Amino acid sequence: RAKMVYWTDVAGRTVNRASLEPGAEPETIINSGLMSPEGLTIDYFRRTMFWTDSGLDKIERARLDGSERRVLFDADLVNPRAIAVDAIRGNLYWTDWNREAPKIETSTVDGANRRILVNKDIGLPNGLTFDPFSKLICWADAGTKKLECTLPDGTGRRVIQNNLNYPFSIVSYANHFYHTDWRRDGVIAVNKDNGFLTDEYLPEQRSHLYGITAVYPYCPGGKVHLVQYIPAVVNM
Repeated sequence: RAKMVYWTDVAGRTVNRASLEPGAEPETIINSGLMSPEGLTIDYFRRTMFWTDSGLDKIERARLDGSERRVLFDADLVNPRAIAVDAIRGNLYWTDWNREAPKIETSTVDGANRRILVNKDIGLPNGLTFDPFSKLICWADAGTKKLECTLPDGTGRRVIQNNLNYPFSIVSYANHFYHTDWRRDGVIAVNKDNGFLTDEYLPEQRSHLYGITAVYPYCPGGKVHLVQYIPAVVNM
C-alpha cells in the first residue's frame, strides 16, 4: 500500500526501509537493542513487522515506523532465522536452525498458541515462505537439500524439490519459488507444480546473496490473480 521495502542489516544491527520509487533514500527505523537481526516479515493487514534476532535469540514485533516495539518470544530459541506471516489469518511462522534440534514453529501474530509445526527430518531450515494463494508454508533446507511444503496445521507435508545446493532465503510468487543459493551465488527459480529448476540469475559480481522478497502489485487477499513476477534481491 505504501510501496515500501523493508530489510534487516546484520552488520549495521538495524532495521531499515525505503520507498520503491527510483532514487529513494533508505531510512533506519530501528537502530538499538539488536545484535544479529536476520529474518523479517511484514503484516500488511495490521501494518506491523516481525523479525528474528539470532544473536539475542528473540522474535520481536513493531509498527511499520518502528514504534510500539515489543518482544514476542525470548525463550526456547537457539538460532531463529527465517520468519513469515499469514496476514489474512493472523498466523506467524519461523525457523530455528539449532543444530541439536532444528524446528519450524508457529503462533498467532500476538504470540498466542505457540507450537512446533515441524521438527522431524529437517536439518538447516534457512528459508521460509508463506504462499497466500495455496495457503502452504514452505521452507528451503540447506541440511537436507530439500524444498518442502506443509499445510498450516502440519499435515500434508510434501517434497517439492530434493536436490537443492545451499539455499539461504526463499520466496513464493505466482507459479514459482525463488531462492538465493550460496553455492551458485545466485537466485534459482523452482516450478511449484513439478519441482523443476527452471531458471537462475547469476549476478556479475559473485558473492553470497542473503534475503529475497517479491513485490506484489497489490496486497494478496482471498482471490487468485494473475500477476507479473518481479523478484527483488537484497545482497548484504
